[in-house]
Amino acid sequence: MTAMATKMMKKQMADLDIPDVPEFLDLLSAAGVHMYACRLSFAMMKMIEADLHPGVQGVISAADFIEISANAQTIFI
Repeated sequence: MTAMATKMMKKQMADLDIPDVPEFLDLLSAAGVHMYACRLSFAMMKMIEADLHPGVQGVISAADFIEISANAQTIFI
């Protein structure tokens, strides 16, 4: 089921001319966006720093995010 859903979503993204996730992250990084990984998701997925996109500045908790994003323009992806 997961493979089918992934294939369907990738096709819909292509039909709408939406870049795939790595390309989208590259575009955000090039635009100077500050990107952070969620500490909880990072731990649950058993990820390591090398798994992150080079533009990701670090792994932070929800409390960290609230603190650093005060008065900022925020996009949650």
